[in-house]
Amino acid sequence: MAKITVTNPLSTLQTVFNKMDEVYYKSAPIAVDDLATAITADIELPVLADGVTFNSGEPEKTEIKLTTGANWVVRTEKGDSDISFQVASLKGKINDLFMDKKKEISSTTNFDETETYAGAAYSLAPKKVSGALILLSDNKDVIVVLPSIEMYGSLVLADGDNPAYFNATVTPLENEDGSDIFILEKETA
Repeated sequence: MAKITVTNPLSTLQTVFNKMDEVYYKSAPIAVDDLATAITADIELPVLADGVTFNSGEPEKTEIKLTTGANWVVRTEKGDSDISFQVASLKGKINDLFMDKKKEISSTTNFDETETYAGAAYSLAPKKVSGALILLSDNKDVIVVLPSIEMYGSLVLADGDNPAYFNATVTPLENEDGSDIFILEKETA
């Protein structure tokens, strides 16, 4: 029996994105050259652990067959992505990110004589959010960057035991470099 030579054994491939730990939003797209300097994120998003789906989309393929039944050519296109997460916060900055603010509401005691409340009036109409997302794994071995995205958030006030959250759906777009995603691995000495 011939010996099998493996160029890349399993031990060299043990780099995984284990669990999403931190999610950052930046209001502007990120180019590859931007990674040479410090990145400033606008907001760290408080994402619920059980509310994350990240599927870049199955390729859509079309098989062209001859009358003989043989495959002549297979055409493939990028499939629709299914990327979403739940952002659990009603803090003003998060509300402003996912909803259009209509008017500030100054302090009021109309709901409780001992407490004052302030906030804003918003529209629940869908709001497009553009920018970039930076996703860190829990052990920080891998960082995934979606350098250009469109995102929409819908408010969910009641969902079983979960606190109120925004269900954010994300569509990755190509940035100026033509990239949809950056995958960065921690370098070892």
